[in-house]
Amino acid sequence: MAPYALIQAQSIDKSFQHFSDSLFYVYKLELDTALKQSDRNKIVEAYLNRASLYKQSQIYTEAVENYSLAYRYSSKTAYKTKSCIKNNLGEIYILLNNYTKALQYLKEAFEIASENNLSIEKAKSLRLIGTCKEKLGEPHVALTYQNRSYAIYNEQNDLYGQAIVNENLGSIYEDLKMYDKAYSHFEKAFVYFKNTNDESQINALNNLADIYRKTQDYTNALIKTTAALNLAQQYGNSHQIQSAYKDLSKTYILKNDFEKGYHYLSKYQKRVEQQFYSQNFNQLNALQTIFDTKEKQAQINLLEAKNKTAKANLVILILLTLVAVVSCVLVLYIQKRRRSLIAKIHAYKQRALEAEIEHKVAQEQYLQNEIQLKTATLSKYSLSISQKNKLIEEVSGTLQKLSSRKRMDLPVKLEALSKELDLHLAEDNEWNQFMVLFEEIHPHFTKNLSEVTLHKLTATELRLCLLLRLNLSSKEIASILRITADSVRVARYRLRRKLPIETQEELVNFMLRL
Repeated sequence: MAPYALIQAQSIDKSFQHFSDSLFYVYKLELDTALKQSDRNKIVEAYLNRASLYKQSQIYTEAVENYSLAYRYSSKTAYKTKSCIKNNLGEIYILLNNYTKALQYLKEAFEIASENNLSIEKAKSLRLIGTCKEKLGEPHVALTYQNRSYAIYNEQNDLYGQAIVNENLGSIYEDLKMYDKAYSHFEKAFVYFKNTNDESQINALNNLADIYRKTQDYTNALIKTTAALNLAQQYGNSHQIQSAYKDLSKTYILKNDFEKGYHYLSKYQKRVEQQFYSQNFNQLNALQTIFDTKEKQAQINLLEAKNKTAKANLVILILLTLVAVVSCVLVLYIQKRRRSLIAKIHAYKQRALEAEIEHKVAQEQYLQNEIQLKTATLSKYSLSISQKNKLIEEVSGTLQKLSSRKRMDLPVKLEALSKELDLHLAEDNEWNQFMVLFEEIHPHFTKNLSEVTLHKLTATELRLCLLLRLNLSSKEIASILRITADSVRVARYRLRRKLPIETQEELVNFMLRL
């Protein structure tokens, strides 16, 4: 198991329980109060609470924004807070597989911790840098950083930190196929987690089972995996239950017991489908909570200004309808996907079972990437809606003022207001924020695109490429670029002429391959 699985293994359902408990609203009230009092320490604490909640809920764009705001409000001498924030930002970018940016934040955190003798934060920075190095294919460099981290945890008598590093070391030695050393480190981690009744013992058991399986000791592998499954069921940890089913399937197949292997593979696949649906549904619930909060704040402002209009209600209705439509589409997609998978499973014979397992692993990675992409896209739409709501409020205020003035040349004022609207609609600020978000999710796309183009792309053509990479329809692209559907078709035709693309190949598929 990868060394960072301990962080990724947190249950989605448990993370989103915070939203159902209205913790998000508590933190918002805390932040509003701190801002009114201009208390920098309380402001920092409120932003950190919000960032932590977003991070646990896997809404990473909001988490990064709140950590950045906490860092901005931190005093110059709050070195521990600054180092902690940088480490948390590094963790987020590790989860997003953006190891270059993660290393940037982690090295900054390490420098702050080193200059101010912050041992625990320094150890954490070294540990996370080691994780990045392992992910980048530098196991020996990763070992150096993990050992440095372990030495600090040992000096500080931090047993929990030592246990985490032991898991990371075990993972590195496992990658190097040094299974005796890997087992020793995994065993140390397991003993600590078991003695402290920590849920992480499930992950440690799975790691021990991996070593037994890779050394062909299938009997002990099954014992460890079964124990991990029982613990996961006791804790109600859906992720670890899914992982145990997958490992049991692999082990039985290696023992040539294809019937049991298929049995646990089916359970694993069912868990994957349930998690995919749950994750999308919970993400939508979280984003809906955020939207509801912002909308309530907008309504309060409108009531205070006595400016509540029918347009605001229309916007709310449209947005809620969009959320309902997206939910229905997701449900239909999952049902369709499930039927397709069941049909494929029945079509294959037993001798093709091992090949089917490899296909399921690749499919799982595809679903995870789709989830991250949809999360980032929904976050961008949320930001866009917020900006447009602000513009509508300003227009509403101006109309209210015009209606209260009798001696005024209304055509002239309305023409000026129209020009102001056109000016706001022409601003590129929204596209700039979209480009930043897109680069973080697909850091190499624009570079790869520029390398294969036959002729230089215009700004509009580049935007079209980005929207095609998000797999949006022509109707959706026309709405975002504020052009007609026919114009989109013409733009797609012109774009194809600038790309080395086969006649029969779809333009969207070409963008997805970059």
